[in-house]
Amino acid sequence: MTSKELIEKFPLIFQVRKGRELEPFAMFGIECRSGWLPLLNTLCYQIQSYIDYRKEANERIEQNKKKYPNYDQTPYELIPQVVVTQVKEKYGTLRFYYDGGDETIDGMVRMAEAMSAITCEVCGDLGKMRGRHWFYTACDEHTRPEDKKSETDESLL
Repeated sequence: MTSKELIEKFPLIFQVRKGRELEPFAMFGIECRSGWLPLLNTLCYQIQSYIDYRKEANERIEQNKKKYPNYDQTPYELIPQVVVTQVKEKYGTLRFYYDGGDETIDGMVRMAEAMSAITCEVCGDLGKMRGRHWFYTACDEHTRPEDKKSETDESLL
């Protein structure tokens, strides 16, 4: 999956507000490497499914209230549509900035960001935080040579 395909797959999440119009997400694009795209795909799927479920549940509640006068289920609080403002790597982990949502969605985002700290940003395999001045998350195969050397030096201490 490419970042362009991800943006096209979730058009409601990846949109930019310009004035009163919504346009496709294009301000920065997705500023992370392809190893984290599966994390983003799962995150966006979960977010949109949760928002859609709440909306559909409320529609069913309203239909039942019309059919059955004594039906008294309280509608769910509607969740504002999540709209991404920026997706990037910062300090070696994924950052997902957005408007909308609720505490449940915030938890989903924090979980994906935490998962990025153990996911190679290049290939998506199990990785760990690397680097000294510029942090990144990588598996052994995608670790920079200078970081491999420093890790072996530290293990001798």
